[in-house]
Amino acid sequence: MKRKGSVVRVDHPIVQKKINKSLNLSIQDGSLSSMSAGFGVSYLSPFALALNATSSQIGILHAIISLLPSIVQLNASELIKKFSRKKIVLRSSITKIFLWILIILTGILFYIGVPYMVWVLIVLVGLFYIFTEVSHPAWFSWMGSLIPEEGRGKYLAKRNRIAGFFGLVAMISGAIILDSVKGVGVSRGDVLGYTLLGFGILFVLAAFTRLGSYVLLTKQYEPRLKIRKKDGFSFWQFLKMAPSTPFGRFALFKGVFSIVIGIAGPFWAVYMLRDLGFSYMWFMGITVSGIVFQLLFLPLLGKASDRFGNVKIMRLCSGLIFLAPILWVASTLINSDLGVKIYLLFVPAMTSGFAFAGYNLATNNYIYDAVSVQKRGFGVSYMNLLIGVGTFIGASIGSLIALVGVSFMNTMLFIFLISGIGRFFVVAFGIKYLKEVRHVKKFSSHYLIKEFRPMQGIVREVHSLEHLVKKVEHYI
Repeated sequence: MKRKGSVVRVDHPIVQKKINKSLNLSIQDGSLSSMSAGFGVSYLSPFALALNATSSQIGILHAIISLLPSIVQLNASELIKKFSRKKIVLRSSITKIFLWILIILTGILFYIGVPYMVWVLIVLVGLFYIFTEVSHPAWFSWMGSLIPEEGRGKYLAKRNRIAGFFGLVAMISGAIILDSVKGVGVSRGDVLGYTLLGFGILFVLAAFTRLGSYVLLTKQYEPRLKIRKKDGFSFWQFLKMAPSTPFGRFALFKGVFSIVIGIAGPFWAVYMLRDLGFSYMWFMGITVSGIVFQLLFLPLLGKASDRFGNVKIMRLCSGLIFLAPILWVASTLINSDLGVKIYLLFVPAMTSGFAFAGYNLATNNYIYDAVSVQKRGFGVSYMNLLIGVGTFIGASIGSLIALVGVSFMNTMLFIFLISGIGRFFVVAFGIKYLKEVRHVKKFSSHYLIKEFRPMQGIVREVHSLEHLVKKVEHYI
């Protein structure tokens, strides 16, 4: 085994050179990783539909990828105590490349008539998300050891903007590829075969961009991590204390809210691709528009969160989240096919973009305000488990409704309606139990108009694992 050099201070010129090189490589790695997700993960539900997955099977797929990663996360940080963070990330990355190959194989086997390929796909996607979650704490901890605290926001804003741009390009390019290859299939009388070929091309691109990310990760410097022995607290202890603490009530609210959000979550793709018959280009355009609106509103909401508190942003945005599925149901009032597409491209997308941007931002910020450094890792893991279980329950409910069906309206729209009503009641009865944990200013509606600057950067914090860290050692 190669022996690492002697321990030196972080400001040593050689260490600084290693860190700067690694941070530059991380931007490139993030761009390729984001492209891999744009070509691959974004199209898993449409691929399952191409394999003739039923609506309930799509719900089961989303239920599994919500539950399994959150369970794995409980012990994922424990791997850092036993293995190098870099080794964890690299092994997870190479495993996901192998899984893309197996996912491509399910399409080939389905085309030649092998049964049960949808269920095989569900298992493979579940494994993919498990390995993603296994590497998640290790990667964030690794980045936390490299990025200077005083420049963290600036660096992550730059990395996220660049990676996000390449991810969006990959998603849009994927839709163009799919529609183009499917068009060839229409002209040659083999729509299924060429559609599966299109997905195969996307997943090959996902594997190759992931391979590029892997190569760049191998070249990045990892400081040594000294782990301290620190007693934590169990999940059951957390649940017992939850009703009496601000963060505990917050986590319970998130878990219950995830149930009603999860009811509709798996079925947007089903409704657009199967019920409305949208092309892949329109499907991805509507999906991307929601992401774009999130990016536009994040700077405004970030400033509002800092000034007026996370709970106020949570109340405003969670109140709007219930409108998103209702606005989808309202699209049935439009008679024009193009009118429906344009409506979905802007109205529900803008509403959900604003709402989820603020909801997710307030969630991340509230964790830093409400949980001490030493307990943050445990608290985040337990909250994510509640969210995963909630999403699993919600997706299961949606799957059951899809399986049974309703006769008086479109089943997907009925699922959206149930989700919207459920969101309204959870917010109406649950949001009042959330309490701000720091002093903030009184909210003013004039602020939203004054501070709307959509093109400013976006800042995200590195996930904290300080409860594990005794010392970070740099070496030459």
